[in-house]
Amino acid sequence: MDLTSQSQLHIILGPMFAGKSTYLINKINDLLTTQTIQVGELITINHSSDSRYDIDKICSHDGFKIDCKTFNNLNDAYNNLIETDAWDKIKVIFIDESQFFNDLYDFVKTTIITTNKQIYIAGLDGDFKQESFKNSKILDLIPWATSITKLNSKCYICQNTAPYTKRLTNISNQTILVGGSETYQPVCINHLNN
Repeated sequence: MDLTSQSQLHIILGPMFAGKSTYLINKINDLLTTQTIQVGELITINHSSDSRYDIDKICSHDGFKIDCKTFNNLNDAYNNLIETDAWDKIKVIFIDESQFFNDLYDFVKTTIITTNKQIYIAGLDGDFKQESFKNSKILDLIPWATSITKLNSKCYICQNTAPYTKRLTNISNQTILVGGSETYQPVCINHLNN
């Protein structure tokens, strides 16, 4: 993988429990193992609201973890990297739970237009109503993407392919409600409304 030629945007989408975080963790480990990049040449970012399993780590539902920085918005991450003189050294940016970042679209678009950095973003492609996340505009980044990976899970009821996320609780009607398996489960089309 040539990390110096041009910027790239890789988008990993899917419902809850599809393996999006695992995909990022595996990609990071692969790049480090093959010495394509060094530790100081990448940053892994997660939204500060995602503390379901661990703080300052991206965690997969199956227990894999990798260190990360947590922020409320990506501009804070950028400012932190500028202040520590790390921005120019960074070649690859990994962003998990990207649907939570209100400045995702602007940050990613600006970065891929003005730098030669590689960006990997992983996130939900739809909320519990199967509507796009208007705050992050994650789906609006598709025209800018170099690659798009759509992951699916298995329906928690019938084990068929599950491309959707179903909210199991009625405690909130908010679009964003951070939760795990007690709050959300992947479903197929047949069990989306059941």
